[in-house]
Amino acid sequence: MKLRRFLSLLLVPFISCTSNQELISCKIYSFNTISYFYLYQENKTKFNDIKSIFDLYDELSDNYLPRGEENIFSINQKQGDIEIDEHLYDLLKKSFDVMNTATFYSPLIGSLAKKWKESLRNKEVLSESVILEELEKINNSHITFLDNNVINRVGTAELDLGGIVKGYVIDRTYEYLKDNNVKHYLINAGNSSLLVGEKKTNNGYYNIGFKDLPNKYIKMKNCFVSTSGVSTQGVKIDGVTYSHIINPYTGSAINNYDAVIVINNSGYLGDALSTSMMMNTLEEIKELESSLSFQTIVIKDGNVLYHHPDLKIYNH
Repeated sequence: MKLRRFLSLLLVPFISCTSNQELISCKIYSFNTISYFYLYQENKTKFNDIKSIFDLYDELSDNYLPRGEENIFSINQKQGDIEIDEHLYDLLKKSFDVMNTATFYSPLIGSLAKKWKESLRNKEVLSESVILEELEKINNSHITFLDNNVINRVGTAELDLGGIVKGYVIDRTYEYLKDNNVKHYLINAGNSSLLVGEKKTNNGYYNIGFKDLPNKYIKMKNCFVSTSGVSTQGVKIDGVTYSHIINPYTGSAINNYDAVIVINNSGYLGDALSTSMMMNTLEEIKELESSLSFQTIVIKDGNVLYHHPDLKIYNH
């Protein structure tokens, strides 16, 4: 996903700021990607606080390196009762709670996802025997949430919060901006999770375009926009596209769609749903929309396969 009419602002140096009249943009490296913050002149002092929120959860959710006292990497090396940071406890608990809604999302997919990534890096399909071995780990692993920020970890399936953490961090950013009475902003967490406030022009609406639909855009304000897709990390082998989004029940890396975009009022839920719905049927997606009151765009073969009837998609 890319932000239409802001492309010229994406060329700023690492962790630097630039201004265009009143609008100021900064970018940082977090969650293995570039995140962009857009605020207006009067709120430029908020950049460092927003960066601190991103840095905190980038460290806590890292499942490749030990950083700080306890993070996802260090948890993956332990069994039994583990006392963790209160921020990580809440993030981790939400990642398990959301499984009841986003049925194809699982935070226990870590070791299977790593093996798929390694295999696809070598242009190879992961073997069925390895998939079955990893699925057995997932089925025999669980986390129990105890009092005083203590969790109990059983099993060897690794945790991976990549499908939820960027949405969660923009939830925390939204709380910070709301508490500080900031309403004009746009937070772009790696082009897959957007926190959309209000613009000072265009009746408050931002025009948001899509990588998978280069000639179309939507107008949004005061919402969260989450997207999952295969165009960036997908690998084609023998005519079949394999994704970084893994089915936690079958172990398959083949998705039903090219991209799923969710517009709603929750970042972490939108991220989990957009990930999960890459494997849902269209009827299941429509049922979820109705029960949870969010809007979806489903993209397949460069076209809009489905979008919520109340959602207007514009051509340019």
